[in-house]
Amino acid sequence: MSRSLQILDDWFFAPKRDRRSWPELLLFAGWIALAGFQISRHVMWRDEVRALTIALNGDDVIAMLRGLHGEGHPALWYLLLRGAHAVFNRVEVLPGVAFAVGLVTVALLIFRSPFPRPLVLLLTTGHALLFEYVVMARNYGISALFLFAIAACYPAHRDRGVLLGVLLLLLANTNVVGTIMVGAFLLFWLLDLLASQRASHGWRWSPQLTIFAINATIATTGVAICALTMLPTYNDAAARDWSHASPLTAAILSLVNPGATSLGALFANLLPGIAGSVLLFAATLGLLPRRPAFLAAIAALLLTSLFFAVAANGAYRHAAVWLCFLIALYWIGWSKVATASDGLLPAIGRVSLLLVLAIQTAAGINDLRNAATGIVASRSADLGRLIASRADLANAVILSEPEYLVEALPYYLRNPLYLARDHKFGSVVIFSRKGRMDSDLGETLRLARELRDTRGAPVIILLAYRLDEITPDQIYNEGKDWRTFRASAAQIRDFREATTMIRRFGPARTDESFDAYLLK
Repeated sequence: MSRSLQILDDWFFAPKRDRRSWPELLLFAGWIALAGFQISRHVMWRDEVRALTIALNGDDVIAMLRGLHGEGHPALWYLLLRGAHAVFNRVEVLPGVAFAVGLVTVALLIFRSPFPRPLVLLLTTGHALLFEYVVMARNYGISALFLFAIAACYPAHRDRGVLLGVLLLLLANTNVVGTIMVGAFLLFWLLDLLASQRASHGWRWSPQLTIFAINATIATTGVAICALTMLPTYNDAAARDWSHASPLTAAILSLVNPGATSLGALFANLLPGIAGSVLLFAATLGLLPRRPAFLAAIAALLLTSLFFAVAANGAYRHAAVWLCFLIALYWIGWSKVATASDGLLPAIGRVSLLLVLAIQTAAGINDLRNAATGIVASRSADLGRLIASRADLANAVILSEPEYLVEALPYYLRNPLYLARDHKFGSVVIFSRKGRMDSDLGETLRLARELRDTRGAPVIILLAYRLDEITPDQIYNEGKDWRTFRASAAQIRDFREATTMIRRFGPARTDESFDAYLLK
């Protein structure tokens, strides 16, 4: 058993040897092929298209930034999308920018990281770098890009210039978890400098600390810009509701059991919270030979867990930012990690890291299976093809229940979209507890008739609720403590008499499947 573990350790963690370029090129080409295959089969869903819609709003960048304020995300992703659209004037810039970001990220990992090929293969075939951060066009892949760029630049730029500070400023404006990683990396940087000074001539103020202070100021400016862009958020339905629970209790539990928070998504929520927590903490132990990196990894883990428990829930895309931060720290400390003398705790850390990455690769293989079998995230593309095939629907008004079903549609069609709860045309839903919270099928039918009469155009109604499956008068939640929907037996009967079902779409990987009805 110990011999097998030694072979495994040597294979994945041995110092990088001189190597020819063709295996790396082959690995890179293979990754491009796998990612490209998935992109060709991917259907955009609402979270992806919502960002593009916001990015293109406003007559200029300043107007767009005003509209972005309070959305809950920093501006960098939106600026990239708007800039790319200004050049190409096509909605396809959305997957294009995501792929370009993923391409550079993986290129850094393959050609610049110190990791042996087996470990690089494990990383590049994981769910994050094979799907979530390259196929799914969101603002989280740029966090991985900047984290790996920081890792690549750190040895040469720790003691000079402001490159690291600029990269941290950019990282702070990718997403809120990226902002947390900025603080954790500054902690690592400071502890790393102090450890170096202690080993040489003792603690005292030095030119290196001055460089750190300058870069920390630049990074903090980035955090401030992020806060000014995001806060206060108008999507208050996404925030934690503490009217019936204690935030203090949740905070304490998150610090001892981070696997029970959204960080458990790294294991597809298959492991019990405590088992996931043990694996998360254990995966940091391999950094013990570079003690500042270990302390920064623990700090980032606890802060991220605390954020998920107290501020807002998350998903895999959020949790994987911490995992990329952990990989970046291993990258920086690799010379010590790979050459460290045997010790129980670092050995446990290396095995635990491999287990975490193996789970990511298993999820990455599942992504390929989903793409091969045609499992899509949304049925919005199918609806676009349906409308394109019927000339009588070219100018049809579309409304939906829940109304967020329309958010993905601008990528595939140009029909006017109506937000039923907000009583306006548009495709960006405000997830707020303010305004109309409850609705029913009768109200949906009334609005459809009103739109038909005032617009003089056909009206398509998208219903996520299958009328032959729902229970009359049952209240359906459209999000925790948010909006609700119900339909009485009489309303279902009236709706069926007033409409014709034109398509029932198959299931989707998300909740974006629906029945499409045409108002008579």
